[in-house]
Order: sequence, then structure tokens, then C-alpha cells
Amino acid sequence: MFRADDPSLTPYAGLAISGELLRGLRLVELIDAELAAVDRVAPVKRRRRGLTAGELVVALAECQLAGGDCFDDIEDLRADRPGAPLRAVAATPSAPTARQLAYRFKPGHIRAIERAQARVGEELDRRLGRDPGAEVTLDLDATETVVHGGRKQGTGRALTGELRGGNQARIKASQSLRMLGRAERLLADGHGQITVRGDSGFYAAELMMGLRRRRMRFTLSATRTSTMWAKLREIPDDAWVDAIDMRGAQVAELPFTPEGWQHEPLRLVVRRVPVTAAELLAGSPKARRRKTIPPEQLQMVLDGQLDSTFAYSFIVSDIPAVEKTAVEVEHFHRQRAQIEERFKDAKLGQALRHLPSGKLAANRLWLCCALLALNVCAWVCDISPAAAASGAAEEDAPLRRHAKTLRRLLFCIPGRIVRSARRLIVRLPDGLPHFELFNATYHAALALPGP
Repeated sequence: MFRADDPSLTPYAGLAISGELLRGLRLVELIDAELAAVDRVAPVKRRRRGLTAGELVVALAECQLAGGDCFDDIEDLRADRPGAPLRAVAATPSAPTARQLAYRFKPGHIRAIERAQARVGEELDRRLGRDPGAEVTLDLDATETVVHGGRKQGTGRALTGELRGGNQARIKASQSLRMLGRAERLLADGHGQITVRGDSGFYAAELMMGLRRRRMRFTLSATRTSTMWAKLREIPDDAWVDAIDMRGAQVAELPFTPEGWQHEPLRLVVRRVPVTAAELLAGSPKARRRKTIPPEQLQMVLDGQLDSTFAYSFIVSDIPAVEKTAVEVEHFHRQRAQIEERFKDAKLGQALRHLPSGKLAANRLWLCCALLALNVCAWVCDISPAAAASGAAEEDAPLRRHAKTLRRLLFCIPGRIVRSARRLIVRLPDGLPHFELFNATYHAALALPGP
């Protein structure tokens, strides 16, 4: 027999962790302050009663932390009245209210929310004693998300994102530079040297020239053109050295001046990885790996004249050789895969599997809240080694559990809310396997040093 009549039971007791953290960092207040400073566009809300715009944003992010993937799912959080005092936003809006308010958010409002997030991240770093002058890496990339039969493109911590039509084959250099300019303005004062990483979809002399004007360094994957294959033939056989942490891979470099580049020659760093004929023949004829092999070599392998060959990747960089060797540049650029992990986390862990509305404004807000939820997961891992200790592929890569794992271990834990002696007590299930992790993470949020 089943009965739904327990007024003290919450399915989301773990939102006490994010609630404590976000209240301590004053996220709602900072979002409202940034939104109030926006001019040239009408405010999201004119009346002071009810939910503020900042509370709406954080409520949507909390909904996504709990597993919501559309506006209607906020009703599940709204129905959780016992857990309301635990959350950063107790008065969760209804789905129609959230949807109608979301239609009012303009790009200027989204930029204001990003500024507030950046201020929170900066404040958290300060409280954790991190060096504000540390070097900065900005990863530039795009992903595709389904929305009502179409596609739109969106974008460590997420700083800024943008929606573009899926029919746009390539992101223009001018668009990338505007995005990077926004990201730079969101960084803490006194930050160190900025280095931009990007895949071959962003490789363009216009982008590189723009980065040079902004004094940003770069490593960009170069498209495999006839020019690149010709440069490859200039590399002596004895120039190859072993790559870092990639078995069988080797690296070499030579100077390179792309068409349209108006400064000193750049560094062309080339990586090669051995590929056997059996591996190639076992794969699809349309496999991406075949495009990484020089055409004449590929044909010889397919014809049975060679048992193996090499697959090549090209990286163009202006990082000075005195700071990083070619092997170190290649290793640094390879870590760009971290942004692919963030995309995967945003889609499989948060709510970017699809965009939930036919209205562009609502989808912009949804993307912004998904990135906020992603950042909340990062902040939780920042304050709690117990929450972050999932291991990392690279020694210097940030430790972070995926959002789905954090949801299972922390956020979506049932609890009974008990009030005693003016105290609120959350009683978790007996024998909860991850109680020590839960307890350590909550107390890390509670004990976060004040401003």
C-alpha cells in the first residue's frame, strides 16, 4: 500500500548543500544587482512583489541540479514544500510563471547574469586563497543541441555562451572574438596571461590576428590542407620526439606563416600517431581517422602496400619556445578535451540535451541556467575534496565528478525535515552509503570563510 501524505519528507535534501553555498556567496543578490544595472532594455520585472529575476534564475538552476530538463519540471521542485528552507530559493515559481518571465530576458540580461556568476567565482577563489594573478586558459568550442526540430549552437567553469542557428556551418572569427572579449571582461582584475585554445573549426588568420591585438596567446588545431601536408614533408626524420602521456605518439615542429598572418612566423607543432592497416580496414570508410592520414599514404595502406602508417594532427601556436617546448605545447593543447567533458556534462548531467522552448529568449535563459548549474557543481567540487575526488586523467587537470554522479550522491537524497528547539534537522535514510561524503560536503559549504 502506498500513501503520499508525509508533510516532512523531501526528495531533494541534498539541495541543502548548494543552498548553503549559494546563500553564503550571495548569488541571488548579485544577479539582481547586475540586472538592476542593465540599461537600454526593459527590466525583466517591474513590480517588486513576488519572485525576483535573480530568484527565478537560481530556481531554474536548482531545478536542473535536481534533474529537471524542461520548464514543466520546476513543478516537482515547487511541490517539495518540506525542502523549501534548504534551497537557495524557497519560493520556487510555477512552470507558467517561469516560462512567461523567461520570454522577457534579453541578451543584455544574460550578460548581467554571467557577470554575477563571474563575481561569485572570483569571490569563491578569493576565499579559497587562490592566486588571482594565475594564467588563464579560455577554451573556445561549439556544440549542437536539438530544439523543436532544429539546431542551435551553444558553449573548468563556464564563463559565457551563445546561441546560433544550426544552419550556420562555421562560427565566424568576428563572433568568436566578441565572445572571447566578453569572457575576458568576466575575469578577475590582475589575471595572468590568457591563452585561447580551439579546434580546427576556429582556425582562421582573422581570429589569430584578433587574438594578437588583444594580447591573447593561442593554440589552434589547423585544418589538414595541401599546405599542411606539404609542410609535413619538410620535417626531418630525426626531428620527432616522444609526446607526453600518449603512447606511441611523437611530436615535431617547424616555423609557419599562415596566409593573412602579418607578424613573426608562428610555430607549427605536428603530432603523429601510428595506425595499422588492420585498424583502418576494420573501421568505416567514412571514419574521421582516415582524414588524418596523408592521401597517398592512406591509398598505399588500403592497397596493401603498407602494413602501417601515421595519423597526423597540426597545431598552430604563438606560445614562445622559451616558455614551452613543442612537446609541452602539444600536451597543453590536447587538454582542450576538457571542454568536451563540460559539453558532455551539460547535456547528460544538466539539461542541454534539448532546448525547451520555441522562443529564443527562453532558450537563451535556459542555456544560461544550465551553465550556472554546471558551475554550481564545479563550486561544490572546489570547496569539498570529498565531492571532487573522482580522479583525473591528467595530474594538473581539475578534479570534478560529473553532474549525474553528484546528483546521485548528493543532491537527490531523500530526507525528513524535523524542527526541534528552533533548529531544523534533516534526517537522512539509515545506512546511506555516502553519508560521510554528504556530511563533509555540506559542512564544507557551511564553513566557507566569510567575505
